[in-house]
This record gives sequence, structure tokens and C-alpha cells, in this order.
Amino acid sequence: MDSGEKLIKQSRIYSFIRVGWVAAFFFAIFLACCLTAWAEPAASVFGIVADPSGAVVADAKVTLDDLEHGAQLTATTNGDGSYAFLSLVPGRYQIEVAAAGFKPYAHGDFALDPAAALKLDVALALNSESTIVEVSAAGLQVDLSDTQMGEAIAASKMTNVPLNGRSFTDLLAIQPGVIPASSAQPNAVVMSGCTSTPPSGDLNPGDVSVSGQRETANGFMVNGSVVEEDFNNGTAVVPNLDSIEELRVLTSNFDAEYGNFSGGQVLVATKSGGNQIHGSAFEFLRNTDLDSRNYFGSERATYDRNQYGGTVGGPIRKEKAYFFVDYQGTQMTQGQETGNIVVPSQADRTGNITDLGAQLTGHVSTDFWAGQLSAKLGYAVAAGEPYSAVFPNAVIPQKAWSAPATSLMQYIPQPTVGLNVFSSSSGNETLGDNKSAARFDAGTRFGNLRATILSINTQWITRTQRSKAARTCQDSTRFPKAARNS
Repeated sequence: MDSGEKLIKQSRIYSFIRVGWVAAFFFAIFLACCLTAWAEPAASVFGIVADPSGAVVADAKVTLDDLEHGAQLTATTNGDGSYAFLSLVPGRYQIEVAAAGFKPYAHGDFALDPAAALKLDVALALNSESTIVEVSAAGLQVDLSDTQMGEAIAASKMTNVPLNGRSFTDLLAIQPGVIPASSAQPNAVVMSGCTSTPPSGDLNPGDVSVSGQRETANGFMVNGSVVEEDFNNGTAVVPNLDSIEELRVLTSNFDAEYGNFSGGQVLVATKSGGNQIHGSAFEFLRNTDLDSRNYFGSERATYDRNQYGGTVGGPIRKEKAYFFVDYQGTQMTQGQETGNIVVPSQADRTGNITDLGAQLTGHVSTDFWAGQLSAKLGYAVAAGEPYSAVFPNAVIPQKAWSAPATSLMQYIPQPTVGLNVFSSSSGNETLGDNKSAARFDAGTRFGNLRATILSINTQWITRTQRSKAARTCQDSTRFPKAARNS
């Protein structure tokens, strides 16, 4: 085999390897989409079709129309008159039933929540006249197929409620059985690092008690993917509020699919694209132009908060594939108020503690300590002598000060209110948070496929002064593990 044939053979091998890698890459994407679609809590509609006497109607044609995406599904009733549509995308639907000898039936515009199982029995009327029996879905729908306790909150309700920070986790407290506040102290440092792990900016992670369970016993899912962080078991992803289609909170009697958590199950479903381009834009501004200063503060602290963003969705291919993307940015500058802190006065800094003379009590305890004081002060001090006599007129000479006390005095702030009170709000904390997400839906012969990039989140916090522990706490929440894995 000459060199030319070897080169051709090697080229074919390399081409085969490249094609294999490309095929494996697209197969991985396809598999990820399938797993995402199967993981999402799907809705379902089922029921029995009967005639006016209650006898079941077999071979009736049942058509289910997706009013948001234009998709249409059909089924035929079995011998027992039953039908079922499984693995449905949450949204708005319409159902129609037709059978020979009966009037056409239509049940229009009803909503399916995530993980909802709607039992819709149909009673057909005899076809004595050419009319259509149409049922409105305006009434209350009661799900009799499961025992789960909980409530769903629609997108219109979430965006119409004034939420400080625009986080769905603030809505958990309006559910029955939920304690409206967390026992975790903000920015409190503990052995594990810190007790507060904000998932996005300064938003709360949803660590509340549900049905009397621990605050760390709740489960969080977005489009069927678990987004719980592994530090305090709160949510690691808080989607843009305008991108959420529905929030459902299950408080007790869960199905077996939610067996990992004993607290509440928080299910978030994001919006999807449709056959028409649609979107929204928003901007919220908050400042202190009309605020007064803190009663205990010497000046008004800075507070400037700006939240802005938008959403857009539409078709990639009408009736087949859709996209939906969103973005939200948050910029905040907040003054850190110290309150009133007692500090040494100017006289105290020189050793004249006359203002604290009443606290100068007790006696020199031992001969050794008396010798130490004598060496420092330059005059005799006896054991048992009161300190008020050791330091006449409540003046402690600086030559008796320890080296650490002398060095640390420069780090204690000067009084700003009165003789010995420090109060300031000049130190600012600057927070920046940018997050975006994308969702892609496609209807295929294998069912509905869905790929969701839950969150691409970048955030930063800068402070005028902060401790090493505070930096460690913030660094641990900058890129939550669950957000990275999603």
C-alpha cells in the first residue's frame, strides 16, 4: 500500500470518527430533551362518555385541542366508554366529542395545571336536532382523582401582586399550612459558613416551614427538574416572575413521585412560545427621594434599586416548534446603617475614664498582680488595694496599657453623635444580579419534547467593609450547584 492510499484510508477513518462524535453530540441533546420532557410534571385528562341513560358509549371520537400551541390530539373511547390523554403540557385546552346518533359535544377553554389529573365525564344527548351541546369551563373544577392538598397560582395573579424583589418564593406564605417567615437569621455566620444562601441577588430561597415540617424539608422543581441547592435545601433557581406560567404548592398527601421530601412540594412551570410572537417588558425603580432618615441614624442611608427585563416567545416553526426566552437584571445600592454604637470618647482614648469611674470597682487580687502594676505604673501597689486608689481620678496612664490595646485603638471609630456614640450610613453595599433562561418546545410523532435552560445567573456583591466570613458566605452562593447542573 503506497503513501497515497494510506492517506486516503486515514482520512476516511478521521471522517468516520468526526461523524461519530457529531452523531453522539446530537443524540445526547435529543436524549436530554426527552428526559426533560418526561421529567416535567405532566397533566392529563380522562373520563367516561355515556348516553342520557348512563350507558357507556364506545367508539366515540374525542378530540383535544391545545389552544395555546394549536396542537390537536384524538382518541377513541374503549368498550367501557373510557378515554384518556396523558403527558399533556400544562396550558389551556378544549375537548370535543362526536358519536353516531348523538349531538356533538364541546367543553371549551379549560386550564390544566402542572401535574393535574382532570376527570371529565361526558353525557351525550340524542341527535334529535342538529345542535351542538357546548359546556363552559367557567365553573370550579374539582379534581377527584387524587388526594394531594395544595393550591395553584396563575401568572396573572403573580404579576399583579406587588412583590418586593419579584420572587415566587414570597408567595409561598399565602398558602394554608405555611409559616410565613423563616427562622434563619440573615447573614448569620454559623459553623457551616452562613445560614442565608440567596439564590438570586438578595431573594429568599423559600426556606419556610410547611405543614409543621422542617424548613429544609421542602422540594423545589422548575419544569420538572429539581433545583434544590444542597446547602440549606432551598431553591437554587428563581425564574423571572414574568416567565412563570403557574406556581403550584402541594402541602400534604403527595403522590409517590414526590417521595423525597416531607415538607412542601413547590412546582413551577414556565411559559412556552406559541404560534404568535408575544412578550413583555418591565422596569421597577425604588429610591429614597421621599423617605425620612432612620430615627437612630445621623443621616439618610442610600437605597437605589432598579429591576428591569423582559420576555419574548414565538414559533420556530408554526404548529411544530416554539421558543421562549427571558431576562431580568437587578442593580441595587444600599447604605449600611450601623445604628447607635457606644465607642470610647476622646478623653477615654487618652486614659481619662472619668465618665466610666463608677465602673472602676474591685481590688488588686494577688501579690503577683500588684507587682505587675507597680512595674508598669512606677509606684508601689499593694495586694487588696482598691482600683480607685491605684488609678487616682479614674486616669489610667498609657504606659500601663497593653501593646494590643494600644495598636487596636486606631481601628475603633471616632464618636459622631455626642461624646461617645458612633452612627453612620456612609458605607454602601452594591448588588448586581443578571439572570436569563430559555425554553424550547417541539411536537413530534414521539410526543412533546422540551429543552429548558433554567438559569444563566451572574451576580456580585461589594461592600465597603466586610469580614472574611461574610466573603466566604457570599462566594458559596454565587453559583449554586443546582443552577450549574441545570
